[in-house]
Amino acid sequence: MKLGILGGAFNPPHYGHLRAALEAKEGLGLEKVLLIPSGHHPFKGSDVLAAPNHRLAMTTLACAADPGLESCAIEVVQATTTFTIDTLETLSQHYPDHELVFLMGSDLMNELHLWKSWHRLLDVAHLCQMTRPGSFTKNTEIAQETQEWLQHHHRPNLTSIPQNQGSRFGFLQWPITQLAISSSDIRLRVQSGKSIRFLTTESVIDYIHHHGLYRSIVQSP
Repeated sequence: MKLGILGGAFNPPHYGHLRAALEAKEGLGLEKVLLIPSGHHPFKGSDVLAAPNHRLAMTTLACAADPGLESCAIEVVQATTTFTIDTLETLSQHYPDHELVFLMGSDLMNELHLWKSWHRLLDVAHLCQMTRPGSFTKNTEIAQETQEWLQHHHRPNLTSIPQNQGSRFGFLQWPITQLAISSSDIRLRVQSGKSIRFLTTESVIDYIHHHGLYRSIVQSP
């Protein structure tokens, strides 16, 4: 069985996140996809993030409409900065009968070389770069060392295992419909009093308004 992992700030979660998770689940044959809101994010300032408990609650609400999508609090409950390699290693222990598939947007690939122990990621999970349909990328903006590492472990799908690799896990690219929706745009619309209907679920919209989120740039816990 294969388990999808989609991390992010989810600040707030929106239909772009949900659509990507659903298409990855269906296309890659995943049992389900865990959406994991970040806790203390190493690359984002706290002034742009709603409190972790709010982002987890919104993600749970967003996932409620599809049984194949599920929120996960593994990073939110941590008191210190969380790193992807630590999260994946913990999840591999929690799900010993599953192959983990870590889903990444193309923008994250450019900073992969900055991640803690990035070269160990393929020890615990497949890496899947989600791309626009018909536009598989060559990762030309990625650091040279990382690019060579990805190319060495590249495979066309999850079931193929290159003969020259001893690793159980590999890197692949998968086409995903990328909707022109962003969390930052949603936050700005809320701040300026504009509607965010049809950008995220009604349950998330209600939560944002009920808790007064994003009415100013700085969020309180």
